[in-house]
Amino acid sequence: MMQYGLDTNVLLRILISDDPQQADAARQFGAGFGKQYTGYITLISLLEMDWALRSQYGFARHDVVTAIGTLIRLRGVTVESHDLVLRALMQMEDANVDFADALIAARSLEAGCVSIKTFDKKAAARVPGMELLA
Repeated sequence: MMQYGLDTNVLLRILISDDPQQADAARQFGAGFGKQYTGYITLISLLEMDWALRSQYGFARHDVVTAIGTLIRLRGVTVESHDLVLRALMQMEDANVDFADALIAARSLEAGCVSIKTFDKKAAARVPGMELLA
């Protein structure tokens, strides 16, 4: 079965109808997931999605978790580092941390890092594995 990478703007249109024509095209394409082809979502697209939903669309943290959670559960869609994404979403929801910080920490720890050095005091206090450099 063919697999297509999914850019952030396509993922946004699956969720948001700010451009009805693009939203319709994205949803029609999404209807073929798992039937005619599969979709692939990268970590970069998810990070960009988090940024866009919060900064451009005014989504609250909880709503971002719900939106990304919806996308990564779509039938016929594969998510890069799926378990890390789930872990980051849980931390985002439970510890009120940024998705990017949670994902950076989860990926670094998975790669065998002892800790993740940061200047972000909030992240160091809330994200497991992160610690202040200074």
